Amino acid sequence: MVLNAADRVRRPAVPLVGFLLVGLVLVACGAPARTPYGPSVATATATPGGAAAADLDLLLDRIESIHPDPWHGVARADFVAALDRLKGDIGSMTSSQAEVAVMRLVAMISAKGGDGHMFALPATGHEGPVLPVRLYEFADGVHLTAAMSGYEELVGARLLGVNGHPIEAVLAALEPLVPRDGPATVPAFRPVFLLRTEVLAGLGLIGDGPVPLSVAGPGTAPERTVTVTPVPFAAYVDWAGPGGMTSLPARSDTLYLEDRGSVFWWEYLADSRTLYARYTAVRRPDGAALAAFSARAAEPDVDRVVLDLRQNPGGDNRTYASLLDAVQAPEVDRPGHLVVMVDRVTFSAAANLATQVEQSTSAVFAGEPMGGGLNFWDDVTWLDLPDLPVPMRVGISRLYWEMSTPDDPRLTIQPQIAVEVTSADYFAGVDAALDAVLAATPGSDAAR
Repeated sequence: MVLNAADRVRRPAVPLVGFLLVGLVLVACGAPARTPYGPSVATATATPGGAAAADLDLLLDRIESIHPDPWHGVARADFVAALDRLKGDIGSMTSSQAEVAVMRLVAMISAKGGDGHMFALPATGHEGPVLPVRLYEFADGVHLTAAMSGYEELVGARLLGVNGHPIEAVLAALEPLVPRDGPATVPAFRPVFLLRTEVLAGLGLIGDGPVPLSVAGPGTAPERTVTVTPVPFAAYVDWAGPGGMTSLPARSDTLYLEDRGSVFWWEYLADSRTLYARYTAVRRPDGAALAAFSARAAEPDVDRVVLDLRQNPGGDNRTYASLLDAVQAPEVDRPGHLVVMVDRVTFSAAANLATQVEQSTSAVFAGEPMGGGLNFWDDVTWLDLPDLPVPMRVGISRLYWEMSTPDDPRLTIQPQIAVEVTSADYFAGVDAALDAVLAATPGSDAAR
């Protein structure tokens, strides 16, 4: 595949503008119009199916006219065959089954990675009910991290199953619906689908009405089944916030989860002689805070600088240049001296920043693999499909962001100091990844 200059972006040169979408902070960027790529929709098998089939024809047409290389991860023939099967079947599907089928179809494009922004989701105003809890896939299982009124006693419980289906089977059924840049994107985004009752129904996992959940805990509470009543999507977002389906709730006892009301802040950790900086979303850092950080980094009592990008879902990659300059400065960029922390929620513009730091400094990485990629497709154009059984929107990527070398085969950054997040640590306010960073001697092999 050969990309022309309009399709490939090396380093931030055009906007990567963040916006909110159904509990996800996703990202798109502006770029000049481009010429259509690939064959037209006319080569697809013509199958009667009314307005819904016409929407699916439009989907293929727009994918091929907008995405510079839509078949980078799936053979066109396989995608068209799946689309044609769906056109033939959609008239006999329930609305939930059709919704799931479209999600699965679109996710085929990113099945091998590199296209994690290509979501297929219900159109605004057509979102179905969701479970009244927040979930996170920890290293030791899926746990409920927050719950709406009436279900507070479930916070901390481990989710064992849904309506009699073991959680392992539920996660496996959801996996083909999840768009991804790489493997770590799947646990980051899977709760977006797991929480939606229409998705669970479309997969045949639940019926109508309240949903039985098998749980154990918190603490020594025994395994049991509790029945929860789904809530309207808008009510859920009002309660959980725009990132509530993908992120961890704030905690005042854990540095990287503290809500300090700013996108960039820093603190000196005297016991470990560490200057710790937190960047929560890719927006322009406050100039005074960044200048103070740079000045403090040059002080002789700073043995280590930590830039924490965990739980940073992205934003606008035109805004981080001053922060990148700060960590590239010689007083910060010394072997074993600079550590960058990432996790599965480090995505999009935050992954752009992490990759540029990796490529331009001697930074050590710590935490989990990023959910975002190094080189990946993005800058989605949104396509409305109003005549499907559930009206849907599909994000179609239109630019390739190349932040690493062109031949880099990696789908993410694998941290040198690799530490998984467990539910026990999270609920106890323990940051095992940061503890591992602070325990390593600056400049030692463990810190490199």
